Amino acid sequence: MTEKLASSEVANRLNEWYDAIKRHDINASTKLKTEVRKALDDMEENQNVLLYYNLIDSRYRQVIEQFDESKNILESVKEQTEHTETDQLLKYYYYFFSGLYEYYRRNYIKAIRFYRQAETFLDSIPDEIEHAEFHLQIASAYYGIDQHFFSLSHADKSLDIYKRHENYVNRQVSSTMLIAANKFELNQHESAISLHQEAIELASKNNHTFSEVIGHFNLGVCHEYLDNLDVAREHFESALDIDCNQDDKKDTYLAIKYMLARVLFKMDLLEEGKEWMEAAKSLAEETSEETYKTKISILNYIYLEANDSLLDEEIETLRIRKLWHDVSDSTANAARHFKKKEMYKLATKYFNEALLAKENIPSLHEEAERT
Repeated sequence: MTEKLASSEVANRLNEWYDAIKRHDINASTKLKTEVRKALDDMEENQNVLLYYNLIDSRYRQVIEQFDESKNILESVKEQTEHTETDQLLKYYYYFFSGLYEYYRRNYIKAIRFYRQAETFLDSIPDEIEHAEFHLQIASAYYGIDQHFFSLSHADKSLDIYKRHENYVNRQVSSTMLIAANKFELNQHESAISLHQEAIELASKNNHTFSEVIGHFNLGVCHEYLDNLDVAREHFESALDIDCNQDDKKDTYLAIKYMLARVLFKMDLLEEGKEWMEAAKSLAEETSEETYKTKISILNYIYLEANDSLLDEEIETLRIRKLWHDVSDSTANAARHFKKKEMYKLATKYFNEALLAKENIPSLHEEAERT
């Protein structure tokens, strides 16, 4: 009879797997999952270790962008995690990974509420990398609802920790980019662009190609806002030209293609813009990304099939989801286009809508902090 593996040994292998996931090392994570799965088959029975496996698997699915699978796993362990005597580490993972799922689905308020629940267990976790990851992720969620000072505070904490760990350069890069993004929103444009460039250089030096992709995307967004359209186009095209597996990060490439289409439309390069819009639309359909489906329709009704009635319907879809940043961004973009076309009545209408959307943004923070 074959001797069973000790559950503590399998738990150690799960820790190794999760370390690779936290580094966003897809190749190592995939390989370790296979090894962990085999070890589980040979393990003595231990329900907590099995729960730990399921939770880490839900996080792995998020990293490889299998979000529906992650949601199914989290739903399957919800009762066991919340209503049994599960140890605090596993409760933390459940709430934290649930927050991550909601963040990836752009439900930022739900994400922050889950993160707040996770935070109640954070002090019992000695691993400072876990603390860094928590601060980075909640910083990202606060950025999503335009709470830039809250976001900066958490991003600074994550960066301080990641700088002390040479195996987490890519997370140091992510923290730096998030700080830069917040500074840009706070009108510290030169500082933000400099930080993004610094992050790209660090990523390139350490062969983190996907982080380079993100860096060029971020710089493209900055320059599009500043109306440096040629420079923005160069950065979006650079992001797409970097040799990286696009199948692993479809949501990111959807965002890049959407922004490239928007820049080309603003440059009056309608045929090229339409090609990239169709490429973005195809990815949005493939990934079931409802927000981008709406934003792509908005582009269409601004630049290709001018129809303010249908445009208003799509903007209302964003309002219903309380995506006020997207409402403000899309209506301001529409207003600038209509002003350029000397359609001043429509331009005024959408500038006003952009201002009203911005006024709603602070209410998101109040809602997120409500228990």
